[in-house]
Amino acid sequence: MKRWSQYRAVLLPTVLLTVLMLGFAWYATGVVDRNRARQQAEKRLSQMEQSIDTLQSEQSLILEEAQADYQTRARIISMMIHTTPSLLETETALEELRLVAGGEVISVSDGQGVIRYSTDQSRVGDRVEDRFLPAVSNKVFSEWFFPDEQARDLLLVGTARLDQDGVIQITFKPEDISLLMQSADLSGLVSGSQFMENGTLSVLDGDGRYVSHTDGTLNGTLAPYGQDDFSGDGGYFTASPYQSSALICYRNYKGYTLVCTLPYREVYARRNSSVLWMLALGVLLDLTAGFCVTSRLHRDGQ
Repeated sequence: MKRWSQYRAVLLPTVLLTVLMLGFAWYATGVVDRNRARQQAEKRLSQMEQSIDTLQSEQSLILEEAQADYQTRARIISMMIHTTPSLLETETALEELRLVAGGEVISVSDGQGVIRYSTDQSRVGDRVEDRFLPAVSNKVFSEWFFPDEQARDLLLVGTARLDQDGVIQITFKPEDISLLMQSADLSGLVSGSQFMENGTLSVLDGDGRYVSHTDGTLNGTLAPYGQDDFSGDGGYFTASPYQSSALICYRNYKGYTLVCTLPYREVYARRNSSVLWMLALGVLLDLTAGFCVTSRLHRDGQ
């Protein structure tokens, strides 16, 4: 009994010290690893912001160049009609104007905005688009817009008639714009890009759907998060988007939510490895201390 008391008196502090060291290492290394992961996420979020700025600048440049091109075509048609008003008198001449402009439909209104001439006879008697009505009397007016901003498969351009009050409205199918806009599309922003080793990157729209994701097949699908998860300008939280607990870091930017997702098994991979080594070392020290104490007690007993 006395020997066991002596054994315990020596070994117990060693075991307690090992447990304390393991607990401190577990906590401290976990904090460091979490902060490290967040710092890496912040860097990637900043890079994603820069990429969005670059793509939006490209889109703006594409649209500005296209706007100048299509409005110039409409003004040329207006000048041709001003120079030769008889072009409106026959369907053949009006069709030739449409071919010159490269449009789908050309419609010409009177001073009240009512279409009097058109390559699409079903439109005669209709009114031009409301936003083009200022062109009835404003000879320098010219404007364009996409009826469907998402599809952008049709483009309407309106410009003033120079021969008299009225509007020239031209419908285009801007396939060149569509092709150029695809090259500056956000859907490919992070496709195929990993965050660290096993993490993902994604961009969400205002409805919570993926605009772009590391796994491109998820683009357009609903993200497994709630709108309340992304409050304020940015932050982080814990969730299980893919049946695995993960650290979610996010930032709201220009109507989008930029997200970095990293499984906790990777966040704490270094901690787990370090603690296992420390545990092995602690067990070895405890065994060594126990062996030394046992040997000493054995010698004392003899």
